Amino acid sequence: MRETTEKTLREVKKLLDESNRIVDRINTLKVEREKLQPLPGSLRRRHIRCGKRNCRCKQGQLHGPYHYFEPSRCRGKWQYVTGEELTRIQQGVADWKKQLEIDEEMKALSTRLEEIRVEMTALVPNY
Repeated sequence: MRETTEKTLREVKKLLDESNRIVDRINTLKVEREKLQPLPGSLRRRHIRCGKRNCRCKQGQLHGPYHYFEPSRCRGKWQYVTGEELTRIQQGVADWKKQLEIDEEMKALSTRLEEIRVEMTALVPNY
């Protein structure tokens, strides 16, 4: 009986330690996520033809590259990005991708916390 109790206590302690690490990681991710300035969408580089009759682009030397931003929820609504805006837009798109990664990790960690709760409930008898 005593051996079983000690084994159960070791398992409970192990689960509590894991849950504490998970909670710490979630808090770190929350702080990291708050610092982001996400811009949902994609940034594209394009070379274009201008349509003038005697332009070099008729022979294949296209103009550009020009940068365009496409918001993720507005398919087909490309917006030209000036050189001054390019760095800000690049950072915003990178932050958006980072936010998606953080959200995915937080979801996985929350799922694991729920699994730990179920395991703890099975280990500890109800009083």
